[in-house]
Amino acid sequence: MELHPLLNGARNFRAVLPYGTADGRRLRADFLFRSGELSRLDEADLPVLEGLNVRLVCDLRSSGEQSAYPTRWPGAAPRQLMLPGQARDDAGPMAIFQVISAHEGERGATLAMDRLYRRKPLIFAPVLRVLAGDIIAGGALPLLVHSGKDRTGFMVAMLLAMLGVSRDDIMADYALTARFFPPVEEIPQTISWARESYGHVLTAIQVKPLVEARPEYLAASFAEIEGTYGGMDAYISQHIGLDETAIANLREALLTQ
Repeated sequence: MELHPLLNGARNFRAVLPYGTADGRRLRADFLFRSGELSRLDEADLPVLEGLNVRLVCDLRSSGEQSAYPTRWPGAAPRQLMLPGQARDDAGPMAIFQVISAHEGERGATLAMDRLYRRKPLIFAPVLRVLAGDIIAGGALPLLVHSGKDRTGFMVAMLLAMLGVSRDDIMADYALTARFFPPVEEIPQTISWARESYGHVLTAIQVKPLVEARPEYLAASFAEIEGTYGGMDAYISQHIGLDETAIANLREALLTQ
């Protein structure tokens, strides 16, 4: 599959592909977009973004990240979803860099990423509840979910799971991110970020797993859902808080025959 970025200033801005679902329906084309942060859009990007007619933005970044890297939008920005707090000290950058610093080679980063993705089902259940409710209420589509590769990747994966998309397609969508984040560019930026913002001096080998979208990362989230929450259906109903009617309405909004 040959893929090209939609926007010059946001390499991983893309429409989620119209994957099929277990009940024979399909995700509506150009109804769900995903991206990293959008502070570096150029003039050519703005009319492209405007033409997508995004009606709701789910920005998963912290308030500090939003202030430091404000989203650039053509004209009046669409509605912004107000989300419950997601901060967890044991899953933040400082904790991750501490784990990485304590190990040589890739070991620290792979441990940190496994821990991070196993935390996500707990951290993002309230966020998923709010987002799903907003979609069901109407006026939220097309929708953009954005932050960085990990938060966005998990959120989109859970949305696709709630819609009945197969695990193979969910993993394939997550893996597409790797095509737009070449380690040769991401590694130096991450090393500088760790040093300047958190005082950790790391090597390229140490941070390489941090910038990659490895399938085992998202698989750790699914394993946590199976082992701790009793499977996807129980996670959706008991922890996200969506009953069968809500799921049916969510699918009606995002799927087509």
